[in-house]
Order: sequence, then C-alpha cells, then structure tokens
Amino acid sequence: MDALGIDLGAFVFYTLNFLLLLFLLQQFLFRPVLSALNNRETRIRESIENAEQVKQQVARAQQDYEARLNEARQEAARILAQANERAKVVEQEVVANARQEAERIQVEARAQIQQEREQLLRGLQAQLGNLVIQTASTVVGQELNSRGHERLIQDAIADLGRL
Repeated sequence: MDALGIDLGAFVFYTLNFLLLLFLLQQFLFRPVLSALNNRETRIRESIENAEQVKQQVARAQQDYEARLNEARQEAARILAQANERAKVVEQEVVANARQEAERIQVEARAQIQQEREQLLRGLQAQLGNLVIQTASTVVGQELNSRGHERLIQDAIADLGRL
C-alpha cells in the first residue's frame, strides 16, 4: 500500500476513528434524534387520528342535532295540527250549541206567544160576553128610538175602545 502512497497504520487509525465516531454518533446523536423524530411522528399521527375522531364525532353530533331538529319540527307540526283540529271541533260544538239554544228560544217564544194569544182571546171572549149582556140589558131597559139607538151604539163603541 506504500506504492499507492497510503500509510497502513494511519489508514487503520483513521478507519478506527471513523468507526468509533460513527458508533458514538449513532449512540448519542442519531438514536436520540431518530427517537425524537419517531415520537414526533407518532404524536402527529395520533393528533391526526384524534382530529379525525373529533371530526367524526362532530359529524355525528351534527346529524343528531339535525335529526332532533327535524323531530321537533314534526312534533310542532303535529301539535299545531291537533290544536287546529281541536279548535274546529270546539267551533262546531259552539255553533251547534248556539243553534240549539236559538231554536229552543224560538220554540219557547212561539209557545209563550201562543199562550198569551189564547189568554187574550179568552179575556176578549169574557169581555165580549159581558158587553153583550150589558148591551142586552140596556136595550131591554130602554125604549128603542133613533136617538137611544144611536146612543147605545156610541156607548158600545166607547166600551170596546177601553178594551
């Protein structure tokens, strides 16, 4: 190796120094740096996985929220429909009750009018009977001349006017 200009002793010494330096760098520099890089890679991967999980949880929560919101809207629509139906039923009941009450009042009014009419007719018949009796007694008690006859008619008309 002398022909090439390489000193074998120095070559072995440099080679051993290089291997020792390589071993020391491997032990004290490369391993901690690679370990730190691996740890960082692991943390980043875990962070990405956690972010994906959070993203999925947010998506599920959003879907749950939308589902609950739709359920609430459907429930509100159902409640409104029931309220409208109840209102219609109540309205129909009120209208039916009002019609029945109006009909009952009409029937009562007609019955009362009929009763009053019958009472009035009975009263008029009684008064007419009294008037006829009175007139007959007056006619029998007086002599009928034209003046007396005229006076008798005027008295009868006056008696009818008082009724």
